[in-house]
Amino acid sequence: MSSNKLTHFTSLSDWSNADLNAIIDTAIRLKSGNLISQAGKGKVLGLVFFNPSLRTKISFEVAAAHLGATTALVQPGQGSWTLETEPGAIMDGNKTEHVKEAIQVLSQYCDAIGVRAFSGLQDRDADFADVLLNRIREYATVPVINLESAMEHPCQGLADWMTIKELFPGEAKGKKLVLTWAPHPNALPVAVPNSVLDVASRSGIDVTLACPPEMLLHAETLERVKTMCVSNGSRFVVDHDQHRALQAADVVYAKSWAGEIVYTDPDKAKSLRWETYRDWTLTSEKMALTNDAKFMHCLPVRRNVVVSDEVLDSPNAVHIQEAGNRLHVQKAILMKLWE
Repeated sequence: MSSNKLTHFTSLSDWSNADLNAIIDTAIRLKSGNLISQAGKGKVLGLVFFNPSLRTKISFEVAAAHLGATTALVQPGQGSWTLETEPGAIMDGNKTEHVKEAIQVLSQYCDAIGVRAFSGLQDRDADFADVLLNRIREYATVPVINLESAMEHPCQGLADWMTIKELFPGEAKGKKLVLTWAPHPNALPVAVPNSVLDVASRSGIDVTLACPPEMLLHAETLERVKTMCVSNGSRFVVDHDQHRALQAADVVYAKSWAGEIVYTDPDKAKSLRWETYRDWTLTSEKMALTNDAKFMHCLPVRRNVVVSDEVLDSPNAVHIQEAGNRLHVQKAILMKLWE
């Protein structure tokens, strides 16, 4: 777990496999109805959304309610003050309150604070350091939950791992998961693919990353995934040929993200993402190369851009089950932080 005085849920790397498996086991019991908890009775979960949300917002509101807690929603600039995030800023512009005060005040009112703050894909160093999330951790005096940051989406990651466990109830060893890049009209951050690779490499499943060369994830991330796969008795492969990568897959997870070129040449990045590699859309013909694989996606998904209707509407698609698991793992996370 985190070495901080407070226990936060902001990065999967702060938690051991045993800790994360225990949270998922709790989530499975909650989902089955074999466990009912009022761990949140009398508590308040603050939710700060710098970016839009559907699943994360609603699932955390429902999770808190199921545990007996209430929620307080802050959407900076929408019914609350605009927030400055830079230390030392001269606040003579359109930002009304500094996040330093806002988070300290919310810590007086709430028993945990969930924060959603995407990458702006403008400042590579700030993104890779997850600067805003870590500043908020520094200012908070209650547990902080990462609802997706520049580099990670740990709540989605745990729901993905829970789904893998449900698909392979014995063990995932010997099965193959392919995380395949997909085209998208917009540049998207790497938080979800980073977290998918993290939990998959912990699960014992063989992991293949399929992507164009320009869309490779950060070398440090890939090295960490490779090391975790080895330590958990599985293999990690990077393949720039999507058709070859999909062969014999048992699970296919489609996701778009922007390569690091987005920081230096956004026009070229868009051309690569939206023109050069437009044929990376996942189709039923490509899924036919697999071992009758299940399909996963974090949602929201661009139909017939990221993945075809035929794949999304097939009986092998488990993205709705996967989204449903968000509720249960988030209840389990709150129980862990509030126990």
